[in-house]
Amino acid sequence: MFDARQLLTLTQVARTGSYTAAASALGYTQPAVSYQMRQLERAAGTPLVVHAGRTVRLTEAGRRLAGHADVVLAALSAAEADIAALNADTGTVIRLAAFQSSCSTLVPVMLDLLAGQGTPTKVVVRQLEPAEATPLVVSNEVDLAVMCDWANEAASPDEQKLRRIPLMSDRRCVLLPHGHPLADQPEIDFADLSQESWVMESVRDRFTAACEAAGFQPRIVVTASDIVAIQNLVAAGVGITLMNELAIATHLDPRLKAVPLRNWPRRRIYISMGVRRAQSTAVEAVVTALRDAAQRVQAQLTARSASATL
Repeated sequence: MFDARQLLTLTQVARTGSYTAAASALGYTQPAVSYQMRQLERAAGTPLVVHAGRTVRLTEAGRRLAGHADVVLAALSAAEADIAALNADTGTVIRLAAFQSSCSTLVPVMLDLLAGQGTPTKVVVRQLEPAEATPLVVSNEVDLAVMCDWANEAASPDEQKLRRIPLMSDRRCVLLPHGHPLADQPEIDFADLSQESWVMESVRDRFTAACEAAGFQPRIVVTASDIVAIQNLVAAGVGITLMNELAIATHLDPRLKAVPLRNWPRRRIYISMGVRRAQSTAVEAVVTALRDAAQRVQAQLTARSASATL
């Protein structure tokens, strides 16, 4: 008989192509993943993977079993959702993942709305970026995730298995000291920033790709991850940076001006969840509160943008 934990391990090995990456995604040790796979192969009576250096690939039996595993795990997730719906009125705990700037904007408003309604639902929040949150939603380790992507991006294969509920969108902005020659522009073309020095986060693949598309090599003088530290460095004249409006809503140094980029894709912010999760009244309450929170935050961003152009 196949074990659900072993099937979950197989699906992660199939997605990541390595025991090490699967262990990281599941929060296991690499030996634990190896053990789970050996046990699963023993139950299957046939090899499920072929090792190739540090990577593995599934055998035909492994691919077929991984397909069945997705169905089984989805059914187990649906069963949990059904039971959660029955328990919704007794103080169900909803596990929510949310990316950094949404944790300091959307999530507090959502929690305040739930508290004001006197709902018995409890929300446990984990700050995770979308790439970290997606496999946890797929594997049912979190119930909901506040995610983001760009309007010109397609959903990943894992995300295509999930339900997406739109919340809001925001723009990418250039942060400049008030005395910068471009600070009074209503919008800025990215190509006009080719001669600037930059203070950027370590994860900057989209930024690097945009620089390449615009025909220049960025001069990155500081790499930092904290938005307050980045803004202080920009205010000190070290360089300029890019931030989305939601991060700016969390904190904007008064010495800085945020100017939207012209012709840059908007960032889409949405809820990601299993297709059966909405059957739970507790989940529905959190989703409704998040949508109401997004409307309030979107209105604040619109008002701020209007006042900045006066």
